[in-house]
Amino acid sequence: MQSKPSFLTLLLLISFASINAVLPTPALPAISQFFGIAENTTQQIITWFLVGYALGQLIYGPIANRFGRKPALYSGIGLQIFSSLLCVYAGVINHYSLLPTSRFLAALGSGVGLKMTYTIVNESYEPQVATQKVSYLMLSFAIAPGLSIALGGILSTHFGWQSCFIASAIYGLILLLMTTRLPETKTELHLDAFKWKHLVHGYVSQFKNPTLIRGAILLGGGTCFTYVFAAVAPFLAIDLMGMKPSAYGMANILPSVGLVLGSIFSANLSKKHSPHFGILLGILMGACSSVLISLALALHEPPLVALFLPMIINYFGLALIISNASTFAMSQVEDKAHGSAVMSFINMGIATIAVLSLSFLPVTKMLLPATFGLVVTIMLVVFSMLRAEERPSS
Repeated sequence: MQSKPSFLTLLLLISFASINAVLPTPALPAISQFFGIAENTTQQIITWFLVGYALGQLIYGPIANRFGRKPALYSGIGLQIFSSLLCVYAGVINHYSLLPTSRFLAALGSGVGLKMTYTIVNESYEPQVATQKVSYLMLSFAIAPGLSIALGGILSTHFGWQSCFIASAIYGLILLLMTTRLPETKTELHLDAFKWKHLVHGYVSQFKNPTLIRGAILLGGGTCFTYVFAAVAPFLAIDLMGMKPSAYGMANILPSVGLVLGSIFSANLSKKHSPHFGILLGILMGACSSVLISLALALHEPPLVALFLPMIINYFGLALIISNASTFAMSQVEDKAHGSAVMSFINMGIATIAVLSLSFLPVTKMLLPATFGLVVTIMLVVFSMLRAEERPSS
């Protein structure tokens, strides 16, 4: 009987890319000053990371099918470690162009974490149990990114922005050691996984799966909340509202409370209600947070009240969206490797487009809630279409 994967390892693995994405965000203003570049140019660090994150989801499906789940993990984590050190070197030689390139490569590597976690969980457990496992794994998104941003604020304040990337490399090394103890869930290797015909058929068939696509779009909408906040909030809180980087980093622990509570709530909710109910509830909570942020900013409340307290509600809803939308998307997928790759590609692709679009706009106080409101509207439209198409057959 095959052993089950270590929950602790999966906990650190699923948020591997998220941690790498947000850890240096408190240092963005310092990076802008160090290289003498504009704020929207500095946001390329996040944009190119998300581009690599999205594309990275597609390359690990064939690797995982041809060589196994663990070799795919080793290759991705190894690339992340090398690229994080390359980010440090960009500062040593004072060459900004190397930084977005290194971040792109780091995303390609760390993207293996989310993709392979979904694959391993769905291959190790039945759908209902998988939903519960993913819900509890959301605790990693609650704990790790918040703590990593806090750590990034402390490191950038006292040791310079390069120390954030050194910390990323150390995290990758620890995770690499832990993944050696994971069970290999791919018992039969596909020797033709890299053949062009097999690649095209594997991905085209998944892109034709309406359940997968709908769930992935809803998942991507939820992910937008995290990365839009990571891209806009540092400049909004630090530059426009006068918050210190270290204080900004510590305040990012607050939204984690919502994700912790939401993850636990979602795990219990899945025992009584369908994924559709959880998704809708999560979207409505995202709408509520958007309204609260708008009101608080209009009333000139401090960053803690205007940004971080409403994000507790937002992240509570995010936990519901991620766990339920991912399970819904994968519910009718036989090829878990290609299916999770396409799901994660669409998920991160939507977040990438959102952050890239914001890089062309000046950072104003209402940019964040306006973007959240647009994302919520799109998600409600997709959700209503999903329910309308399923109703005749129910």
